[in-house]
Amino acid sequence: MSDVREATATLRSERPGVDEELRAVLDIDADNETWTFDDIPLDSGTFGELVSRGIVEKADGEYRVADREAVQAVLDGEEVQSSADDSAPALEFDIDLPPRRVGIALAAALAFVVAVRLVAFPSVFRSEHVVLLGNDPYYYRYLLLESLEQGATVTSLPDSILLGEPLLTATLLAATKLLGGTVEAADLVLAWYPVVAGVLTAGAVYVLAVQLTDDRRIGVASVVMLAVTPVHAYRTAIGFADHHAFDYVWLAITAVAAVALLQRTSTTDSGTRELFSPVTTALAGVVSIGVAGQVLAWNAGPVLLVPLAFYGVVRATAAVNADVSPLGDLVLAGAVGVGGLLAFAVHTTFGWQEPSVVVTPLLLAAGLAAVIGVGEVARRQELSAQLTTATVVVAGGVVFAVAYTVVPEFGAEFTQELDRLVQAGSVAGIAETASLFGTQYGTIVGPFFFFGLSLFFALPYLAWSLVGGWQRNNPIWLLVGSYGWVFFLLALLQVRFAGQLALFSSVFAGVAVVHLSAITGATVRPAMVADDGRDSWSDRAPGAPAFSVPNRQTIVAIGFIVLLVGGLGAVISPARTSTLMVSDESYEAATFMDEYATNQGWEYPQSYVFSEWGDSRMYNAIVSGESRGYGFAQSNYGNFLNSLNASEWYQRLDGRTGFIVIDRHSELSSAGEETMYSRLHDWGNGTGHYRGVWASDDGSMKVFTLVPGAVVTGSAESNATVTATTTIEVAGTEVTYSRTTTADASGNYSVRVPYAGTYVIGGEEVTVSEEAVESGQSVRVDGG
Repeated sequence: MSDVREATATLRSERPGVDEELRAVLDIDADNETWTFDDIPLDSGTFGELVSRGIVEKADGEYRVADREAVQAVLDGEEVQSSADDSAPALEFDIDLPPRRVGIALAAALAFVVAVRLVAFPSVFRSEHVVLLGNDPYYYRYLLLESLEQGATVTSLPDSILLGEPLLTATLLAATKLLGGTVEAADLVLAWYPVVAGVLTAGAVYVLAVQLTDDRRIGVASVVMLAVTPVHAYRTAIGFADHHAFDYVWLAITAVAAVALLQRTSTTDSGTRELFSPVTTALAGVVSIGVAGQVLAWNAGPVLLVPLAFYGVVRATAAVNADVSPLGDLVLAGAVGVGGLLAFAVHTTFGWQEPSVVVTPLLLAAGLAAVIGVGEVARRQELSAQLTTATVVVAGGVVFAVAYTVVPEFGAEFTQELDRLVQAGSVAGIAETASLFGTQYGTIVGPFFFFGLSLFFALPYLAWSLVGGWQRNNPIWLLVGSYGWVFFLLALLQVRFAGQLALFSSVFAGVAVVHLSAITGATVRPAMVADDGRDSWSDRAPGAPAFSVPNRQTIVAIGFIVLLVGGLGAVISPARTSTLMVSDESYEAATFMDEYATNQGWEYPQSYVFSEWGDSRMYNAIVSGESRGYGFAQSNYGNFLNSLNASEWYQRLDGRTGFIVIDRHSELSSAGEETMYSRLHDWGNGTGHYRGVWASDDGSMKVFTLVPGAVVTGSAESNATVTATTTIEVAGTEVTYSRTTTADASGNYSVRVPYAGTYVIGGEEVTVSEEAVESGQSVRVDGG
């Protein structure tokens, strides 16, 4: 087989829509000895591909097809065999699968995704424990173990799990039971599920990028950019078993299926495509499942459907502007509506989610149908695009107003979610409620912590997807652009939506990588940024050569571009993940408390660990398994550290707290000596109920238990200052404890101490027993 024939087959497999362009070139080549670029109806990107692959060659300063028969044979569907071995079985390239080279590159990119997400592996798998990252994953661990303990099934979850994230819990439960249904299996599922979600979404990003650009190079580049996007890297890192990674999967499924559906059903300048076919029905079904999955996986899932609403408005006006009917998009609206029916059916059958959550897709479908219908009427009445925009917005607003009024539960849920969004950063200490450009991370550098530089390279191409999509009436560009811009705006309100944005920004960062590489001459331009042979982003000549076989110069050039766009993210991603890891000291403290509570026979709440709220779930998960919430710690721990009244807090904590963890806090470094923070860091000196039982090697972290404390009494001179001092050993280190009191007018004094041992008071010694400390007994200095 000729090289031209093999090159043509490879091009067709990489660019499924190139057949018509190849036939157009063949027709022109048949009528002309040679021809110029201006003679053919190809954009510069496709033409550059033909030249670089040797399908088209230069002749006398112009161009011609190198081997017409070979190209025609491939277009006619004749079997293609590898030139390396003509006896090998024929390979069919009509299937839309990556060819071998692209497949290898994609596999390498996906492996890179996994590698970045395994940075925390040694921190997660420690000794006999699986130590999850961050705080919220322990909440889902609690829900999963509660379901196992109650013998729940996927269809009969405990009542406490039915609202919030029931589909996530059900999925984790099914996977755990598949692996044996033990606590160990549950921990493994929780540890690995984010990585699986990361790989699945990376694969979806590849498909989405190819759907958008018809360019597999951009697909691979997009996966690489996603791999080093920090917000996606740490939220799909091993051990970070939050709900976000699960939400990304359903969002990706919905977006990819919706794009594929629009490719078949939307009406474009070329006419109406397939509205009814088995493939169309299957794709609509996937959209429906994706939509249902989104609202059942997260009670805020309806927010993730907002891009579809935005798309409906933009699409209707673009179609009217192009004088093309938008009615083909009714198939997408119908698929969304069926998704709402599926979600509602699950709700009525299993009780999952509030009705106001599951009906949202139905309301969205009605809104989409309304704006599409109004757009069609506007087109037939020849209204302007501006007037059409106003009309479809009003139509959507009417649907929303009716839903808000007729379904009060929806109105209440919408108001609640809107309040959460607009109060960005108002929840003290909760990082994901801050704005992407908020002061918490730094207005300028904040986005770097979540995207590196890739977002800034992606934004121009993201803007072009809407502008160019509207100008060209391209529904695929409009839909992907709608997803990107809506999530960008949501991330401006709360950074919790940055992960969703990453799925789409990485696609446009991939466009940036390939386009910038083309500017350097390392490859041909992506067709997305070319218009009638003119590159709208650079001055590169249409017929300039491109490199299809990488050489050293090409590799260096492309490598430089990849580092420019994704290099900072590659550095920040592991660093951000490391901030979620449980420190060695914290893990040692947790295992110590677990062993201590076991030896003492403590059960929850007697074994409750009172700590910084961000660590509360981790400590309590290891010590008692009770990691459902952190409300008590969040509401009280800060006040406790700053308090001057040790006895008051003892009365409040006694009976519901077994351990108190004290760590170094830079903001409290200048706290007064009388605060609980300073006293406990000084081993409880000056307090009588707080007994130190563990300390880290450097002394920065300490663990205390609450005890009634022994009351040492005695006599001294009237109004004399009396100090009780002893030496104790904690975690192999000898420390001095002392407490000072003042005798009354009669010379009598009493002082409460939390440690057993021999005390020196006014030159006399007294021995305090463990029993006295545990029971609050009195001990006299004179032995009485």
